[in-house]
Amino acid sequence: MSKILILVVVFCACNAQIRELPKGEPNTVGGKNVKLRMPGIIPQKNDDYLCSAFDASDEQLYITQYKIEGTADRAHHMLLYGCSDVPSKDIYWDCGHHGVCSGSSSIMFAWAKNAPPTSLPPSVGFRFGGQESSVKYLVLQIHYAHPLPPGEKDYSGMDIDVTSEEQKYIAGIFLLIGGAIIPPFMPKVHADACCKVNVPAPIHLFAYRTHAHALGRVITGYKLGKMSGQVEEIARGNPQWPQAFYGMPRVFDLESGDIIAARCTYNSTNKNTTTYMGSTAGDEMCNLYLMYYTDAKSGTAYQICTDQCNQRPSLFPIDSDEPLPPNPLLEEHALHGSRDKENANIVISDKMSINLEQLEYNNVFGSTDDPHKSIPEPEKKGQIDYMLNHVVHRKPGSLVPPQDEIYNKQVEDITQNHLEMKATSKPETIQLKTYPDKYVADPKWLSTIQSQPSAVAIDSKGNVVIFHRANRAWGFNTFGFDNRLADSSIGPIEDATLILFDPNDSQVINKGGQKMFYLPHGLTIDQEDCLWVTDVGAHQVFKLTPLRKGTDSLQILLELGKKLEPGSGEGEFCKPTSVAVLASGEFFVADGYCNSRIIKYTKAGMKISEWKAGTTSPMNVPHSLTLVPERDMICVADRENGRIQCFSITDGRLQMVLKFPEFRTSLYAVAYKDGNLYAVNGPSSSNGKTVPAQGFVIDVKGSGEIVSLFGSKVDTHLGTPHALALGANGSSIYIADISPFRVLKLIKQEKDVTSSPTIINGETMLADRTPSSTSFSSEHMIDLDVSSFSTSVIIISILAVPLLILIIVFAIIRLRQRGCCAETKRTAKLDLGSLLGHRDPIRGGFEKLAMEDSDGEGEMDSDSEADVVEFTKARA
Repeated sequence: MSKILILVVVFCACNAQIRELPKGEPNTVGGKNVKLRMPGIIPQKNDDYLCSAFDASDEQLYITQYKIEGTADRAHHMLLYGCSDVPSKDIYWDCGHHGVCSGSSSIMFAWAKNAPPTSLPPSVGFRFGGQESSVKYLVLQIHYAHPLPPGEKDYSGMDIDVTSEEQKYIAGIFLLIGGAIIPPFMPKVHADACCKVNVPAPIHLFAYRTHAHALGRVITGYKLGKMSGQVEEIARGNPQWPQAFYGMPRVFDLESGDIIAARCTYNSTNKNTTTYMGSTAGDEMCNLYLMYYTDAKSGTAYQICTDQCNQRPSLFPIDSDEPLPPNPLLEEHALHGSRDKENANIVISDKMSINLEQLEYNNVFGSTDDPHKSIPEPEKKGQIDYMLNHVVHRKPGSLVPPQDEIYNKQVEDITQNHLEMKATSKPETIQLKTYPDKYVADPKWLSTIQSQPSAVAIDSKGNVVIFHRANRAWGFNTFGFDNRLADSSIGPIEDATLILFDPNDSQVINKGGQKMFYLPHGLTIDQEDCLWVTDVGAHQVFKLTPLRKGTDSLQILLELGKKLEPGSGEGEFCKPTSVAVLASGEFFVADGYCNSRIIKYTKAGMKISEWKAGTTSPMNVPHSLTLVPERDMICVADRENGRIQCFSITDGRLQMVLKFPEFRTSLYAVAYKDGNLYAVNGPSSSNGKTVPAQGFVIDVKGSGEIVSLFGSKVDTHLGTPHALALGANGSSIYIADISPFRVLKLIKQEKDVTSSPTIINGETMLADRTPSSTSFSSEHMIDLDVSSFSTSVIIISILAVPLLILIIVFAIIRLRQRGCCAETKRTAKLDLGSLLGHRDPIRGGFEKLAMEDSDGEGEMDSDSEADVVEFTKARA
């Protein structure tokens, strides 16, 4: 009954209308204090993004202070947006899926980790409402990391001090957003953002705020002056401290033509999976908020930078990733809030301290309300002084000397690769098993293409179809935090995205798919040669007519999902990845990146069932699907869990899990042919070294083991494989590689060549060897030659004879020493264990065989009803 009541409350709340901005109560400085609160809502899931709006269009007002009413144990973070319009008129809505603003938007405040209240300098305020401002609605957004305890509602929010008195300067936020893929076990990984400033009037920075999740260690900010040619550090913050707006030691001016930059540094040494940028608490973020003031008449209140610094690696000084010293008081406050108001003032450095009860910037202007009369001149340092002291932490505001050749060379040597691969401990030598690699590159196939190939498939005639992204690529800034395309004005790709190739010489037969897709991902061809594609940009799945030599245009036979609208409800997808089609016409969709689920449909596209978890751990980006008809299974490349999971096509129950050390941390694609699963992983790292991707052939009809590799040789090495397809009988393998852009074709050769591990600097690397120089492992080499086996038996028999004689002689000597050959009567039984030296008089004989698995891997859940086989072999 309580669940029904809760649902009724939520339903009624969501149908209430948007609220007017509260009138507020008078404050002590002549303005009003306005309370912005959530309306008693109940978060329904982990990582729930909820928004509530206030109509503020009537009167022009200025915000001069923010004070949060809430705690970090309930609100992961809180943002206040200024919007020209909102996507919902309900009292609150799910803004993780439906967005925060419609039309123009700006961030007016951000809070996390129990940051203290913030007061703006005199004569500065965030403007909203009235005729001059585009901000007509204030939208409060809260990210709830977890649902609340049963029965609880949330009324978190913020108090804002507002005034109707016109301010000389308007406040604004300059947001820099960096992006990176963070491999596991890495002590330093960088995510950078760089932009050339383009503003209608100069802006003046006075405070900064950093934001990252659990892996973030330090975030730094820099300004490269157009006129001076000097790089200045403007910010350095620890995202694990209270995420407040910390004051800068002086005002930094920015004007058009200057360069602004941010660097986030992460430590993933305690993570065993790859971490991506995203909106959940398990993802990472790289945000540097710079608060500024500018001219109220001609200035702008919001700027954003998302470029990735590809052209400016030397902008960042050598110590750009040096963290601030530990501060237990700030770390404690970030977790639990203020507990000691009498000792709330905390020293961060010799030039910076904060009060955890109140952040004020009154000293920014000195003794006047005009900041331009009190900006101190920075102390200049010479190049030699900098080079001698570059390892010493620079305080915000200090200068980096002009970029000369010596400086650029030193910085570029260190920062040319943003993934700093440094081992934190002594490298561990890992010896993996030896497998043959029977595949070579097809010399007739031209593998390079001019765009990012996301998928490859084979039709009934053996022709190759490639699904590619034309002039687009999936980058860090392609999607916003709400999983929508960041550029809302972008249309479908103009060029053909599907290309039909001759499998023999890679000649183009035909093309199709113009003006149909936003960001291609998966491709499957069914028994009738119909094309099934997934579009992660549009969040849709399509069934298309076959692409053949004479095809003029492709027709849509079935369309699923809401165009450009990510979601998890009925008829919705969020970045779907792959499709698998049964002979009956029923099909499965991997709704991969956001929802991590598999959905089964009828031939007509009606939903039958869905599932997310097979084992005790749910799927994490189901990236690729393949069918195993002989066993009525559908197998999934569970990408971020680095494994293959296979389910019953009838009821979705788990049938088999394949996970090997060789898979490492990620598995991108899987395909099936004649009793074997073929899979490719992604590049990874071990002991600070890059481990290249490779392919695996797994015998699922017999041993359930890896039996061979592909793509492990120098001339067939893989870059970043994304998808694969198989020719007849697995005699050829096509691999879509997104970095570099290419589709490889590997063919099976008659003579076996084995890839043997070679240990270099503590890391197992593969090197080609011929069978004559390699000792094969009988456990995995199941295709040994019969004649060789007979010869081996004869050799072993000959060697066994002298060994047997030695054992008999040793046994006789032991018997004589113990008097067993004397005529004295013996009552003890003959004990083979004692003959071999075992002295245990109680047990005697052989030791009891231990039946328990020493490491616990591969154990079935006692509550599981599925016939589960998990191959998690512990390899020396």
